[in-house]
Amino acid sequence: MPASTIATDVRGAIKTALAACSANIYDSVPEAPIVPAIVIVPDSPYMELEVLGKSTTRVKLNYTITACVAYFSNAAALDNLEQLIISILGELDASKYELSTVERPSVTEVGTTTLLVSDIRLSVRYEQTA
Repeated sequence: MPASTIATDVRGAIKTALAACSANIYDSVPEAPIVPAIVIVPDSPYMELEVLGKSTTRVKLNYTITACVAYFSNAAALDNLEQLIISILGELDASKYELSTVERPSVTEVGTTTLLVSDIRLSVRYEQTA
């Protein structure tokens, strides 16, 4: 049986949960995201320790899910971003993930592309057993 890892059991699971969203989904920061895009990145604090031991380690992992759309027209971009955020929220199971806030939209430059982005704060518990 393959070892349990945060990459597969947490980031991979979030990516899979968001598969129905009409966007490119990245479980790490891409050099040049193709929009619309959803990017899963560690937040701060990243790991909150809950249980430490030789046989079990349980942590609360904090992530930012960044929703990104092309920024060509402010009104259209904002509408596209809002639709993407609502689709993301609709795909995340509240029994698995703790969602806290959606940050205000901001304009960001990635390479030569101008994006309208908003961050969604998400936490999940992860347990590693020996």
